[in-house]
Amino acid sequence: MGRVFDIHAVKSPNMLAMKFELPSLLLTKGAYTFSSRGEAQEQSPLATKLFGFDYVESVFIAKNFVTVTKKAEEPTWDEIMIDIRIVIKKHLEDGEALFNFDADAFAHSEPLEGKAGKIQDLIKRHIQPATWSDGGEINFDSYADGKVKVKLAGACITCPFAPRTLKHGVQVILDRAFPDEKLEVTSDDIDWTKTQAQ
Repeated sequence: MGRVFDIHAVKSPNMLAMKFELPSLLLTKGAYTFSSRGEAQEQSPLATKLFGFDYVESVFIAKNFVTVTKKAEEPTWDEIMIDIRIVIKKHLEDGEALFNFDADAFAHSEPLEGKAGKIQDLIKRHIQPATWSDGGEINFDSYADGKVKVKLAGACITCPFAPRTLKHGVQVILDRAFPDEKLEVTSDDIDWTKTQAQ
């Protein structure tokens, strides 16, 4: 008998996203977003299966969870949650691969130095654990001319609370760490013309 996976569906602040959490690790490094069926077919057998549901918008695979984001409010999670959970559970229990590549090797990156490295470390230690608990992720992208750019993944991408997380989460931590320099946090993943930080 193969391994049995106990998967729990966990609501996120983003009503369009649901986190499917496991008690054990899927990945030891990195996290991966798949935003289309074509992208999934090239890289992830599990994501490919989930895109078999026409309401799936994106799939995010992280350390011990899979976040599925749907396209619209209908169908409701109550209608589709069990189907998604069954697909993930069967895939894992059948021992099928998550990816068509070596995730550990692909996730390797050199740590940054200087101020960029310190900012990256602050985000990893103080922000990422909270976003993981909500089924998403925020990563350091770049630092230049006083602007800190971050990338969003999983439930964070379409979450209405993402601007607040940036302005009252990341921004506050940066202000405390660099009191003599006014840094601005931003992200290309947020349409700032349609939403306001709360």
